[in-house]
Amino acid sequence: MLFKRLEISGFKSFAKPITLEFPTKITAIVGPNGSGKSNIADAIRWVLGEQSMKHLRGKKGEDLIFAGNSQVARLAKASTSLVFDNRQKIFPVEFSEVVVSRRVYRDGASDYVLNDSHVRLKDIIELLSKVGLGASQHHIIAQGDADRILYASLKERKSMIEEALGLKIFELKKNEALRKLEAAENNIKQVESLKREIQPHLKYLESRAEKMKNAAQIRKDLSALTEEYVGRELKTLSHESAEAEKERKPLEARAKDLEKEIKESEKALGRESDAEDFFSEMKKLDEIQDILSKKRRELDREAGRAEVASARSYAGGVPKEKIKSVLMDLASDLETASHFGTMEAVRNSVFAVTQKIYRFLEHINGDSHQKEIVLPETAKLKEEIAELDKEEKEITSQRRDLQKNYEGRALKIQKEGALLKMKMEEAAKAKDSLRAIFGREDKIIILKKEFELEFGQFLESAKPAGELLGDAQRADFRKKIERLRIRLEEAGGVDESALSEFEETKKRDEFLAKELEDLKTTAASLKNIFDELEGRIAKDFDAGLSKINKLFGEFFREIFGGGKAEIKMEKPKPKKPEESALDEAWQEEFEEETEPGLEITVDIPRKRIRSLNMLSGGERALTSIALLFAMSTANPPPFLVLDETDAALDEANSARYALMLRELGKKTQLIVVTHNRETMKAADVLYGVTMGGDGVSKLLSIKFEDASELVKK
Repeated sequence: MLFKRLEISGFKSFAKPITLEFPTKITAIVGPNGSGKSNIADAIRWVLGEQSMKHLRGKKGEDLIFAGNSQVARLAKASTSLVFDNRQKIFPVEFSEVVVSRRVYRDGASDYVLNDSHVRLKDIIELLSKVGLGASQHHIIAQGDADRILYASLKERKSMIEEALGLKIFELKKNEALRKLEAAENNIKQVESLKREIQPHLKYLESRAEKMKNAAQIRKDLSALTEEYVGRELKTLSHESAEAEKERKPLEARAKDLEKEIKESEKALGRESDAEDFFSEMKKLDEIQDILSKKRRELDREAGRAEVASARSYAGGVPKEKIKSVLMDLASDLETASHFGTMEAVRNSVFAVTQKIYRFLEHINGDSHQKEIVLPETAKLKEEIAELDKEEKEITSQRRDLQKNYEGRALKIQKEGALLKMKMEEAAKAKDSLRAIFGREDKIIILKKEFELEFGQFLESAKPAGELLGDAQRADFRKKIERLRIRLEEAGGVDESALSEFEETKKRDEFLAKELEDLKTTAASLKNIFDELEGRIAKDFDAGLSKINKLFGEFFREIFGGGKAEIKMEKPKPKKPEESALDEAWQEEFEEETEPGLEITVDIPRKRIRSLNMLSGGERALTSIALLFAMSTANPPPFLVLDETDAALDEANSARYALMLRELGKKTQLIVVTHNRETMKAADVLYGVTMGGDGVSKLLSIKFEDASELVKK
């Protein structure tokens, strides 16, 4: 048996927990009026999801809880559980026993439990629909509404038949597919609207991005060229510094050695004291000359800067790189001149530098007779340089006189003196070479400072790389970089925010396009699912309705001894509420139907009755029983609850009813609430419900053999 047992606690008159086992096909529940036996049918109806308090014979949820009396206290909650055997996996869950429970509390709260897990009513309905226990509860016919299916609306009858045929689950899936399809179509409209909104803005951003494309390329080229130059310049400056240091260290060591050798030679000639005095004086003069040279280099730099500042006052149209190149050339010449050993060489260098300056001024002015603009600062520096020149001449003269006197004495010892002279000349050459190297190192320092000032922002991430740069290559790189900077400035640069906005808007448009495509694919798929489900429901419904119609006619003829009954699809005709012959209980609401539904027509033998409204109470009960049995036979539900549906039957019809119960019991499980003896005889197990003076319903079970004796008495 699928329906194993029913557990009730605190529900209506059942104050104490009771359990009803259903081990057989037909179970009858009997008892006197008012004992609470119909509360068992209500409990089953309630736990299966009934929401109408009218059908549960109450007004509010609290009415379902044992109210208590003077002898027994009222309870705080009511609960009911249906236990199903699921060893055959009829329910699509991984439990061998499915327990569906519902509880209600005094505060009106209610919950559903499936195998100790809280679930929603929707989950319960979907699960039960899979085994033919739908929300319309056509499988529970309570006392007084056995003819509910007869007087239901056309649409309600159709829904009951669909549930009886097991089509409700497909109807739910179809409605779910329709709901999703409508949602997908709404989403499609929204996405299409969003795409239309962003299209004008996207076109505007695209045009701006196109305009900035050239500037972006220039910037890219500038970045690449600058990166290459910075890497090669770093490597070149590092290499030149290392080379200068490599050349300087041996020369410094050699000069030191020569000085030592000269002292030793003087000592060997017996003129040690003279040599010491000479070299001491020469050293002092050299130190003074070095100081003057260093100061002269500083003044030359300041003068060069002043000259450049002066030149800028009238050379506004000369490129910056050209001015820088000329000034660097002049600075290099002056640095070289500062290391010459003789004043004559210095004068020659100064003269050459002066000629270059005049040529540059002629170039920028276009007039060789242009009057030179001399700033006060430049004049002061020139005066200081002239003063240094005078001092250097005096030092050179003293040095020459000292050396001449010393050489005169040395000539007397030609053999020893010649060797000493060679060493002294070599020492002088070493010092000249050192001064040249110092000049190179000063030039490298100047280049480094200029490089750091102009390209400092690139030095953090840059690394020495590439081939070494020559002066021509360095100037060429600088010119190209400067040109690209000018072009970028003329192009207006690149607006990163505009480009970013264009990319984001473009990505959003592409995303919406893909989303729209996915939604349309989903909508098409849902439409196919909906059409397939609708087609299957229509096909299965037509086949099932034909089978039920045939069985309905057969059961009707058997009960009434002839006649005719059938159900068929019809579209309802408009009518007014007052034309309905329904009882007041069925007239709470009137809604004109427009959808096709099921119409029932009957033809009772020897009576001219065509309308259901003209049937007597017994005839309505028999007709509804015939239709109910036809539905249950065509597609048997897991169980069927009949609550005193045989109350209006006479003895002859009761016997037919009992016979039909036995036949129906072969196809489905029956729980019958009855007073009828013939019905009791058809049952395998009887449950007796009694109520004592405490107002609490109690349960007695009676075996089949004992039931036969009880019925006879």
